[in-house]
Amino acid sequence: MHSNTHWRWMSAVAGSLVLALLWACAAIQVDTGFDKNADFSQYKTYFWLSRPASGNASVDRRIVELIDAALRSKGWREVGEGKGDAALDAEVLTEEEERNDTYYDGWVLNQNLGPADTVVTTFQEGTLIVNVLDGRSMRPVWRGVAHETLRWNPAENEKLAADAISRMFSAFPPRPARR
Repeated sequence: MHSNTHWRWMSAVAGSLVLALLWACAAIQVDTGFDKNADFSQYKTYFWLSRPASGNASVDRRIVELIDAALRSKGWREVGEGKGDAALDAEVLTEEEERNDTYYDGWVLNQNLGPADTVVTTFQEGTLIVNVLDGRSMRPVWRGVAHETLRWNPAENEKLAADAISRMFSAFPPRPARR
């Protein structure tokens, strides 16, 4: 009888752990978008234009390492500042922030190509935003957003950042549109 109670208790603990892990993974919402006119085959090198500054240097370093590793796995290579085909801009929002983004033909660009809509987006604290810009024109060509990724518990942040960045770059670079 004692072993039956022990078994039930262990099953309940294991079930709770599985649910907690599923909740943690499901809680991170990752969105990506890109310029449908960009030719990602021309991008093979990159440099860091701006690195994250969350207030925790250890977490910021780890985010950069994870992004660098994701890009290396795609065949990209980091080069000196200003010398890459692409520039990276990454940030972690340390407070809630509202932004206005103008979308042209279904994507965020700072150029006047056809009809435009401006959308106001509120990003929550702890959101990781990674922008890839064309290295010459500094025009954004790709954006990844991991909503509310970083939390108050620094011990969780490395795993959460690793999961978010893995999901963010899973389909990177985007495939060219068929014409």
